[in-house]
Amino acid sequence: MKSNAEKFFFSDFTRENYRRLIRLAKEKYVFRNYNDFNNQERFILWRHDVDFSMHGSVKLAKIEAEEGVAATYLLLLHSPFYNLLEHEITTCVREIIGLGHIIGLHFDTSYYQIRNEKEMFKWLTWEKGILGDLFAQNISVFSFHDPSNILQKFPDLMYEGMVNTYSQYFQTKVGYCSDSNGYWRFRRLENVLQESSDYSLQVLTHPEWWQDVVMSPKQRLKHCIDGRAAKTEAWYAEVAMRSGRENIDWN
Repeated sequence: MKSNAEKFFFSDFTRENYRRLIRLAKEKYVFRNYNDFNNQERFILWRHDVDFSMHGSVKLAKIEAEEGVAATYLLLLHSPFYNLLEHEITTCVREIIGLGHIIGLHFDTSYYQIRNEKEMFKWLTWEKGILGDLFAQNISVFSFHDPSNILQKFPDLMYEGMVNTYSQYFQTKVGYCSDSNGYWRFRRLENVLQESSDYSLQVLTHPEWWQDVVMSPKQRLKHCIDGRAAKTEAWYAEVAMRSGRENIDWN
């Protein structure tokens, strides 16, 4: 009987292996972004839905830049793991942009309890404006966060001047591979790239699932949580020290 490590390919999700997969993808496909792909060529669109880790995003962005490819980083305005208005997080995003990557919007419809198209377009446009203004970028692509209940309602390729990564076109005309929840939910990326049976391909990865050492998905998530907590604690201690105040414990 296979262990979970074997069944869910824990060893796939290291940054060293990530670099190898990027190199393999380059052998099979032409890297494009969501605004310059040509359906007559064997293109690959590589995107990151950044749910938890902006620091992890920078690490993958550096690997991609070193390998001469660009990816699309879709940012969430309502993540409990990072705040785009924090100086350190803003710096991370600007570093990703500076490495030649594209940023877009990761849009969470559940935050607004959206009831109709009018409300959806209102908040989609609002978040696009916030993200664009904050980083002085033209936001031209978005993905739905946790899209299972909304895909059929919004099948068009474009909304509010942005490419919809979950449009019917991408669902029916372009192959797909995703690491959602820290494992290959549908197809293993290694196999997809080796076989390269998809004429064109969209790859979705989440930076938090890729670490320096082999971990289970639960450990990878805990690593993000503990890292966020440690940084917050260190920030408070530094602020207290700078202002000459005590950070008092029991002893």
